[in-house]
Amino acid sequence: MEPLSASFNANFKIYKIFGLWPGNRPHSVYKYYSILFLFFTLVIFVSFLSINLIYIQRKIEVMVPEVVFIFAEIMMITKALMIVFKWKDLIEALKMLDSMSFQGKDTASINIVVRYVSNYKLYWIIYTMLAHIAYVLRMFIPLFSHVIFNTTLELPICSFSFLDLETLNHYFAILYFYQTACIYSHMFLNTNSDTLIAGLILMAIVNVKVLQHELQSLRVDKKWIKMNKSFQDALQISKLRRTLEHYEEILKYCYMLQEILSVTMFFQFTIASGLICVLLCCLLLSSSIQTLIFFATLFCAMVLQIFVPAYLGTELSYQSEELVSAAYSSEWIPRCESFKRSLKLFMERAKTNIMLTGGKLFPLTLDTSVAIVKTAYSFFALIRNFQDRE
Repeated sequence: MEPLSASFNANFKIYKIFGLWPGNRPHSVYKYYSILFLFFTLVIFVSFLSINLIYIQRKIEVMVPEVVFIFAEIMMITKALMIVFKWKDLIEALKMLDSMSFQGKDTASINIVVRYVSNYKLYWIIYTMLAHIAYVLRMFIPLFSHVIFNTTLELPICSFSFLDLETLNHYFAILYFYQTACIYSHMFLNTNSDTLIAGLILMAIVNVKVLQHELQSLRVDKKWIKMNKSFQDALQISKLRRTLEHYEEILKYCYMLQEILSVTMFFQFTIASGLICVLLCCLLLSSSIQTLIFFATLFCAMVLQIFVPAYLGTELSYQSEELVSAAYSSEWIPRCESFKRSLKLFMERAKTNIMLTGGKLFPLTLDTSVAIVKTAYSFFALIRNFQDRE
């Protein structure tokens, strides 16, 4: 079986292409490539988006899409900064995943790991395909419509209102290509960050499930049943010690995961909650079909970006809570006092379930995501009520 870190090979290859991942041994030339690539596709592009807000028409139907995209870019930047500033922690987390304890010790535990890894790879493929479909709908459908039906073609994301009409028309093709290329890199970075975050949490869940299996398997094999009781106790204490070491490694991994994801999850949940409310209002504006499809797609993306980490965080918390039941299911009654004492201490510790948080302010749980959607809808209903009165 391949190491668990290999599950993220596609993610880190894409990060390397887009200038965010130097790897274990960064090449001296890569640093300059990374700086140049990020400067032209990120720094300059976001600067144009910011300057454009100063010159844009003061109409809500014109301003809102630009503002929405600015905040979506901020969310993407926080994920990019996570990779840039936490790359050493990510390497350390990947090394922990490749340790022997995280690979599974018997056929049943290996099957658990293989099943979850396959699910993650399938999730990556589906999520990436959906992102590409949304990208094509936004970027190329208007272009095809212009070529075939001679409709008016506008820049896909930013209107570049700070440029005069003559300059805009003269460099329109270059600007269109520039925006298309930048958004593609940002879309891919955003997609890979979302799947990477989900995958890292999923690996923690996998190992908690494996640990449950190890605890339930703390039984004397039939071939040792005829041996004396002291030998059986020594064998089971040895198994329990390895299991407890695995539990400590899982806790260290989850602590590392908390350090990596904390700030990013805070910004993601905070910005997404505001964008959900704004996008609900945008869907009521009298816009073109293309714009409405874009808003609907972005709305679904925002909901997914808070739902998936929240669901996985809930699952991690729930599975860690089940460790107590798994320990109780082991063959502890005929064991010696030393075994029972160690198992009891573990059960007391396991009563405090593993919980990931965003900025150490709110837990990554389904309750949090539901509360965010409810709050966004409440603000939307309030705004809608004012509109109806007017």
